[in-house]
Amino acid sequence: MTHFLLLHGSWHGAWCWHKVVPRLEMAGHTVTAIDLPGRGRAPAAPALVGLARMVRAAEAALASDGKTTIVVHSRNGIVASALAERVPDRIARTIYLASFMLPTGRRVLDYVPDRDSAIAAHIHVDRLKLRDRLDPALYREGLYADCHDEDIELARSLLVPEPVRPALTRLCLTQERYGRVPRGYIRLTDDRAVSPSLQDRLLRETPVDRVAEIQGSHSVYFSQPDRLTEVIVEMAS
Repeated sequence: MTHFLLLHGSWHGAWCWHKVVPRLEMAGHTVTAIDLPGRGRAPAAPALVGLARMVRAAEAALASDGKTTIVVHSRNGIVASALAERVPDRIARTIYLASFMLPTGRRVLDYVPDRDSAIAAHIHVDRLKLRDRLDPALYREGLYADCHDEDIELARSLLVPEPVRPALTRLCLTQERYGRVPRGYIRLTDDRAVSPSLQDRLLRETPVDRVAEIQGSHSVYFSQPDRLTEVIVEMAS
């Protein structure tokens, strides 16, 4: 039995995993999905949310006995990487789902704009409140291209602005700590948010021991929860 910690991506919250959590539990695993600070049931002013605060929130959700396998989506791959550096002995594996798996010394800002992404020109930054948001007109095309209307409407009602300070923070990762946590990557072939070309660049820059592909767009936790669950379990074993 594996303990999974599911970390959402930009603008989302724990709610985005609502189809995956019961499927993992039905397969005999224990699962925790959290709202990172500033989202859902963890409200906070975006200006007060830095990468370190998000890492501490994720650390608090790790298994108290044994190791946790982390599944992280999209921009918040930086949270999982920083967490692996902080507490490598508590993490069994990190699984990046079309996620920003960055090398040491790099920051999210170094990889944007993703010129092959449909959303790159439609992210609006509020420099006063230190947050960003995606133009709602791009929700379907950019995030939910293969999702059902009801999933899109759920997301539309729950998406919130994203704190920008973490994206400006350079990662400090070492081979001695981060490097000893096994890493896998799930590549999404039709992703219009984190483009396949960017995913390939990330894979070239940071080695992993396992790669899987799903033919789907950015939010396969909505559109293909069975397939995603299958791939997560296979990669964690």
